[in-house]
Amino acid sequence: MATTITNRANLRYTYGAVTETVASNLASTVLNDPLTVTKSSLETAYRGGEPITYVITVTNGSSTALSNVTIEDDLGTYAPQTGAQATPLTYIGPAQLYLDGVFSAELTPAITEGSVTFTIPAIAPGSNATILYKAEPNEYAPMLAGSEITNTASFTPAVGAEPIAASHTIPAEAYAAVTIEKEMSPNPVADGAALVNTFTVTNTGNTEAVDLVLTDAFMTPLNDLAVTVDGVAVPETDFTFENNVLTLPAEGAATALTVPAATYTQDPATGAVSFVPGVTTVVVTGTI
Repeated sequence: MATTITNRANLRYTYGAVTETVASNLASTVLNDPLTVTKSSLETAYRGGEPITYVITVTNGSSTALSNVTIEDDLGTYAPQTGAQATPLTYIGPAQLYLDGVFSAELTPAITEGSVTFTIPAIAPGSNATILYKAEPNEYAPMLAGSEITNTASFTPAVGAEPIAASHTIPAEAYAAVTIEKEMSPNPVADGAALVNTFTVTNTGNTEAVDLVLTDAFMTPLNDLAVTVDGVAVPETDFTFENNVLTLPAEGAATALTVPAATYTQDPATGAVSFVPGVTTVVVTGTI
């Protein structure tokens, strides 16, 4: 990081029997460090299985070229409670090198279980090098809303300077990820028999999904409709079935359709994260 140096000079002088002191103006200059670094990500939060693009910028503030600058990234390795170390990120590449904003090359890093190491061949005086690379949250990434991954990269220029580091913290995104599956039974169904429509709504996100509205256009009319949500009967006033289209809940209904968040559990010994999806089941029964 550049450092601003400021100082003020004092001057003492004498005339006759009098001694005076006067101060100069406040002068300043900027001292450029031989190597400065910043680290960030293009994404503001992470989800499981979705890549994060990290941006590492190295600036050579010296008057000489830097060669073979190595950057070792620990990929967020941490100790879950009392367990062994866990690494929540997996390097997936590619790693692209830009010199002064211009694409230069694709880097081939050295990869271990807990780190990835890049080497920048050279950085000219007054120039900067930027590495963009992708890493993906894996089964060791904490997924509860409010969780974080702190990713630290250490830099060592081959000019004898002390290694420095840059860290970046990215939070887990608070989100709902909802899917729906429909099943009809029996199959086949006889004319005049009861047809059971089961809707299984699943949430794999870490946040409850609210204000759901379920609509379904049936090909044939259904009579004597009955609706349940997780086994609880829904009043007829809380859903509509007009022109063979089911809407649940109806506008202004007291019934609210929600899906709970997934339940995430982290093994304290290994750090592995598992989850059980949140599920809401809607059953619509009518005579065909």
